[in-house]
Amino acid sequence: MYALGVVLLLSSIAAAALVYTSPKACGVTLGSATVSKFDLQSEHFGAITKFRLPGNDFPNGITVASDGSVWFGEQTLPGVGHLYRNGTLIEYGWPISYSPSTTAIWGVADWHGRIWASDALGAQIVSLDPSTATVTAIKLGNVQAFPYTITIGADNALWFTELYGSTLGRIDAHCKLTEYPIPKNFGGTPAQVEFRNATLGYYADVGNATSALSEILSFNTNNFAPQPIDGTFRPLAASSLAIAPDGLWVAQHAASNLAYYNFQTRSWSLFPTTPVNYIATTLPYFVAANGSLVWFNEHYANRIGVIDTQRGLLTEYSLSNPPANKTSQIDNALTFALGGSRVWFTELTADYVGYVDASYKPSYCVYASEERLSLRAGGNASLTIILKGASSVPLKMSFADSENYTSLPSQIAMRSSETMISTLNGEDVVNVNINTKPQLTPANYTILITVTNGLINQAVYLDLQVTE
Repeated sequence: MYALGVVLLLSSIAAAALVYTSPKACGVTLGSATVSKFDLQSEHFGAITKFRLPGNDFPNGITVASDGSVWFGEQTLPGVGHLYRNGTLIEYGWPISYSPSTTAIWGVADWHGRIWASDALGAQIVSLDPSTATVTAIKLGNVQAFPYTITIGADNALWFTELYGSTLGRIDAHCKLTEYPIPKNFGGTPAQVEFRNATLGYYADVGNATSALSEILSFNTNNFAPQPIDGTFRPLAASSLAIAPDGLWVAQHAASNLAYYNFQTRSWSLFPTTPVNYIATTLPYFVAANGSLVWFNEHYANRIGVIDTQRGLLTEYSLSNPPANKTSQIDNALTFALGGSRVWFTELTADYVGYVDASYKPSYCVYASEERLSLRAGGNASLTIILKGASSVPLKMSFADSENYTSLPSQIAMRSSETMISTLNGEDVVNVNINTKPQLTPANYTILITVTNGLINQAVYLDLQVTE
């Protein structure tokens, strides 16, 4: 089921609180969940803490509860797990029998006192009442729908995407299911829906099986007629989107960068991630915004990253120690969720649930002497990179830019006076020379300069305007 979701993608919050004395059951009652309890061991390195699950559960889909605990899907159970901060895990196996037993669970939500999850194999939305372990399900009419991600809308309804059904689904507080067919001329493969307010929504359409070009569409919940927000840019396999105060972020799951749409200027820009040396793309998968901080996971790079949009900085955390150096070593961290000072994630094949401590302060930081540069095509410029802090291990510098989907520089050449800083204790200065080739197309580009100790990347973004 993991492959089923990823192949298509590559080819192509809280709601207002309601008080319930008893969660309302929706749909058909399936029976009682099988409940099991475990005490999990944890491992820790840097900002990362991970809990090893008791079996090969294929965890996927995750949400953070109000008490800081997390609920996540367990695809081979099938069912959901409830992990507390102290490592206690309660598993709820659904009273469902599949052959094979594995389903796909990409969406999980804590809504109206029940835990909701997408069950792709069963073409249904399953809900659990944790107080009674009762499991119910809302069946979809299309057995090939593949219910995918789940979003609690600003209208206090539960929205979900039907990846192969070309449909957005909505379940209201009275358990009424409404399905909205989406236009196939825009691709017809909805990956995720998010809301700017109670009536204005957006969804990412991955595209069709013959093209990785996607669309981001907006719609009014009172009059469902989706329209592309902009026709000048088509994201590559748009697998996720997030609404920020001033714009919209898109994870491109066929690239090594994120796309950003500015609501005010109605323009797009690309933000590269740090390339890896074993494959051409890092594959951002999901993205979520928390004010000025934009979090995302990099599937092939095996990292969780965060962009500080106010300071123009990027931090990337390796999810394994040592970091992956080939694709067979990645943990397949496919889904994540924000919760307080923790960014929780699931690792499908490594069988971990873990978190990044968002309050963690790396031992060193990176700054640039300039925030933006302007050059003619064929010109050159210099800037200073300042490193502050301490590191007992060597720090390596690398470069990326927004020229192409790989984020690997081609027509923009960057060289530093030091590619390796042996030790850092206080402050160090590195000079960087930037050359643009004469054939470089005049445009605005984003440059990324990264300094890494192996486990953590600290990087700074710069705007580069290239003129004729």
